[in-house]
Amino acid sequence: MNKTKPWSKIISKTANFKLKKGVTSFINPFSMLLLINEHLIAEEVDQWCIDGISLVNKLNKTLKLKYTRYSFDETSLAPKIFQYAKENNLRIALIGTKEEYIAKAVNNIEQKHNVKIYFTRNGYFNSDYEKEKCYQKILDLKVDLVICGMGTPYQERFLIELKNKGWNGYGLTCGGYLHQMAKSQNYYPVFFDKLNIRWIYRIIDEPKLFKRYFIDYPKFFFRFYFFRRSL
Repeated sequence: MNKTKPWSKIISKTANFKLKKGVTSFINPFSMLLLINEHLIAEEVDQWCIDGISLVNKLNKTLKLKYTRYSFDETSLAPKIFQYAKENNLRIALIGTKEEYIAKAVNNIEQKHNVKIYFTRNGYFNSDYEKEKCYQKILDLKVDLVICGMGTPYQERFLIELKNKGWNGYGLTCGGYLHQMAKSQNYYPVFFDKLNIRWIYRIIDEPKLFKRYFIDYPKFFFRFYFFRRSL
């Protein structure tokens, strides 16, 4: 089996963001490495968008397309999604981050965007039973919009499993957004956002991310070079 086949499927389903029912997730060089053998996720996610200016530039140059960066955070999609949810009376659930952060994240989101969060849960499940209870709660509450920040590939699996249980809402992954919102309503300083160097601020705030940007990102682009040659 072609180890990079999931990449082909993901790229074929990558588009500029459009809010639609089903599962939408976001790729960057780090998450692409994590998804390299995730055939089911590549197939079952309905829409992939690019979060990461380096990957946007690479794919636009390589594939001669016109992708734009989209991320579920305050610099990109979050304000628009919450505004849409408010205008259309959507019931919102937030799943992700650690227990000690989720309440603060919810409070900051509700205050900033003037929305009501109907259901929240941390992103750590100790058993399938706990996960099943969470799915059932979302179904019972008739939640319309689920924002899930558990990290790749766990957040994609969660939303795919929820969809396969008959849920027919808007499911979006959000990576570290909930963790960021627990810290501040405006996580990225304007300077870093305007210059598209948000990654530098993330390293300053979370030094553990140094490996991601300086080891994992180059590793992806190295593998992507040979992936393109194999097509």
